[in-house]
Amino acid sequence: MKIISTERVPDECKNVIQVKDENLTDEDYRSAEILLTWPSRINKDLISKMPHLKVIQTFSAGVDDLDFSVVPPYVKVFSNAGAYSLSVAEHAWALILASAKGVGTKKRTIVYDVSERILLILGAGGIGSEVARIGKTAFRNYVIGISRSFKKPEWFDEKHSMSMLKEKINEADIIVDTLPLNKQTRNLLSYDLLKNVKRNAIIVNVGRGETVDEEGIYKLLKERPDVRFATDVFWRKNGKEEFYNTKLWELENFTGTLHTAGAYGNENIMKRAMFIACLNVKKYIDKGNAENEVKREDYV
Repeated sequence: MKIISTERVPDECKNVIQVKDENLTDEDYRSAEILLTWPSRINKDLISKMPHLKVIQTFSAGVDDLDFSVVPPYVKVFSNAGAYSLSVAEHAWALILASAKGVGTKKRTIVYDVSERILLILGAGGIGSEVARIGKTAFRNYVIGISRSFKKPEWFDEKHSMSMLKEKINEADIIVDTLPLNKQTRNLLSYDLLKNVKRNAIIVNVGRGETVDEEGIYKLLKERPDVRFATDVFWRKNGKEEFYNTKLWELENFTGTLHTAGAYGNENIMKRAMFIACLNVKKYIDKGNAENEVKREDYV
């Protein structure tokens, strides 16, 4: 099967699949059956050049930037979910600890304990499972998971469906959002959902900015200075993630990092994630199926 990539892939990829990633011609696009790319690269012009396209494999874990309206329904889409699990989970814990201990603040603050606390994780895929593992092994947390499925159920003391979120969220000392952005999760963490969280709760988002209602979290933090919120992902305005254009930075109980948990953290993280995407393509070629097939109905 002819494979092309819109991005230069690491040399390790070319040891497992035959992929062309430079000097792409119209014939390359016309004959390609598999496309490796970032979701934001997909547009009508690109798809129109690829009449034989069967598979899109993204380099990103999330596919909320993908315009499904231009992708024919017979084209399978595979995300790169799990490729950034360790780096993002480490980052989640960095945000938890920074929030709990007042790291980076100019003002002396009361510090919160994180050991032997109740940890609630939203989304139990690769990232959520790794956050759970660290919580269990390093901090002896009691871990509750809210998810459609559990990649590593052994790290969770309780496993619940999304229908239990409202009931369980008020039990948690630490809440970590690792959710993808889709029709079901947009603005899921609203003021009404969060207004009764436990005293001194820590909320961390390493999923997508829009899974948290921006106005709602601002209102909560203003009313509840005991609650602390930290995020690595911000809300997109006019198609661009606006790191600085949020009034949350005015608040002492907020902190953030500029989307550095995953692919943009360092070159090695990016290379490893691209290689994992290539391995998934090889699995598709060898077995006719692969990991992380995207459910179109979640987005359309």
